[in-house]
Amino acid sequence: MRRRLRAFWPALAILIGLITGAAFTVQAVRSADEAMRMQWLTEARLMTRALDWAAVATLHADPAIAAMPGYALVKHQMESLRRVGSQYRFAYLLVRGDDGVVRFLVDSEEIGSPDYSPPGMAYAEATPALHALFDQPALMTEGPVEDRWGVWISALVAQPDEAGQTQAVFGVDVDARNWRAALVRAALLPLGATLAFALSAGVLMRVRARIRDEHARLQASEERFYAQAHHDSLTGLPNQRLLADRMQQALSHAHRMEGRAAILFLDLDRFKNVNDSLGHAMGDALLRTVASRLRALVREDDTVARLGGDEFVILLPEIRHDDEPRHVAQKIIDELAKPIPVGGQSVSVGVSIGIALYPDDAFDAAGWLACADRAMYAAKDSGRNTYQFADPLQNARARDRLTIETGLRQGLARGEFLLHYQPVFSLATGLPVGVEALARWRHPEWGWVAPSRFIPVAEDSGLIVALGEWILAEACRAASRWQADAPDLPVMVNVSALQLRRPGFETRLADVLRESGLAPALLELELTESTIMQETLAGSAILQRLAEEGARLAIDDFGTGYSSLAYLRRLVAARLKIDRSFVADMADDPEARAIVASMIGMARALGLKVTAEGVETESQSQLLKVLGCDDAQGYLYSRPLEETDLRAYLARLAFSPASEPGRTA
Repeated sequence: MRRRLRAFWPALAILIGLITGAAFTVQAVRSADEAMRMQWLTEARLMTRALDWAAVATLHADPAIAAMPGYALVKHQMESLRRVGSQYRFAYLLVRGDDGVVRFLVDSEEIGSPDYSPPGMAYAEATPALHALFDQPALMTEGPVEDRWGVWISALVAQPDEAGQTQAVFGVDVDARNWRAALVRAALLPLGATLAFALSAGVLMRVRARIRDEHARLQASEERFYAQAHHDSLTGLPNQRLLADRMQQALSHAHRMEGRAAILFLDLDRFKNVNDSLGHAMGDALLRTVASRLRALVREDDTVARLGGDEFVILLPEIRHDDEPRHVAQKIIDELAKPIPVGGQSVSVGVSIGIALYPDDAFDAAGWLACADRAMYAAKDSGRNTYQFADPLQNARARDRLTIETGLRQGLARGEFLLHYQPVFSLATGLPVGVEALARWRHPEWGWVAPSRFIPVAEDSGLIVALGEWILAEACRAASRWQADAPDLPVMVNVSALQLRRPGFETRLADVLRESGLAPALLELELTESTIMQETLAGSAILQRLAEEGARLAIDDFGTGYSSLAYLRRLVAARLKIDRSFVADMADDPEARAIVASMIGMARALGLKVTAEGVETESQSQLLKVLGCDDAQGYLYSRPLEETDLRAYLARLAFSPASEPGRTA
């Protein structure tokens, strides 16, 4: 209604302005007309004072009076009055006889003129108003009238006698051109103002209309840009930016009202199968249908957003108890379990849901969403198509991982890392056959940080590449230095899958060997079983080229992954290292002992040397000898040592190589 009024009032104002202007114009014309008529009547009354009314009184409306001396005098006066101004066309005297007929007494035209009216001639244009002058003397105008003189107006003055009766009526015809010009001049100002107002109003209306159109266009454009910036183009749902804003509002409201709120992080199960089998167009149609179903399941105040791909988030800004998000999650699981028609087919998808609560799990939007994300992955790990609440311990672990990652970046920049070296001993000779380089981190505030704490974080964050390159270079330099104390003793360095996949690894390895002066045969690269299984055929080619260049390869932590025997058979590895978890239980657990025996037998069949990790007791050492294991490392023989301690230890052993590289025991 207001919008209609805003659109209507300018037109109403213009209409009122036009009506007002027209009224002023009419009033101005009327005023000018009255003023002109009053002027002429005044002039006519002044003219009557120039007449000899005593002579007029002797005249009668009889044609014979034209020969009387008084007639000539009055006629001469009438002719003189007519010539006073060019606007006066005709002057005359009228009388009314006893028969009630108005007749000419004298006129200003010369005798013989075609316009001459002889005395006694009836005045054919006598009107009731003219007759009234004879009954009640007054001033009067008649016209405008058009005849052969053109348009004229008669100014009539009744002249009473001594008895108060009208003796005669003096009339003068005035040219109306002056009158019309005066009327036009009177109308010009208000009419011009009205026209100017109408023109200005029209222009303003047009400008206003264009401004309104431009404003509407800009508003529509702004709304379109806002929608594009804050909504998902595929489903029309709020995107991550709008979700973050609404999450912040929900947090502020819940904090102010001491209330609770929840978010549900959804990830569709097996959505990739739909894209791969039916195509991305069908996948998009499925996402639109899922979005529509999710909107129908929540309240009007709740927010359903799409983060991207097959990930959705539902924000519940107000909850009374923890069962509410649980019920919503279950409804979503049940709804999405129903077949969804896509492209003429019925598709079934599951959904894994993570639930995070405020204030139980987080106090800020980013942490809140991260908690729900981790809970969603926990739901996937639990078998999919279910929901999980955020685990406070999991949150603490995530914060700890972030702290470790930040410390790693700073530690690499500040040089807080150093290497310890643990010798590997031959079970047959008791002499070292190699030294494994182990990374250690001494933080200025935390002290020594366990490798089990920072190595996984380094791998997940990608920092393992920089750390691994530093370890490789430092270990090669150290191995080059200890050759004086232990000739031909190789160094064993762990290499991550990220390092192998990084382009230029072979070039950097060659540069390190050249700069350190270490022979390639004295470097043994250890790759975990899971790393080898992750490598593609291109990765296998890299391992092949490294072996061809002289570097030895070892399979570390064997037994903890999922190795393919056919894949292992094609590898050019020289050593297999049995994980410490199997060695620890082998003395007391027959199954663990059987597994170790099978590993050693398989390695011997593949021509690999076997090293057992984590040997800590003499019984473990003796059992490994019986099973045919080649080498061992662990606290039974030596703990990890700093370089200076290692070199002193090697010097005391009167070192001599126990076995040639590549020889199988």
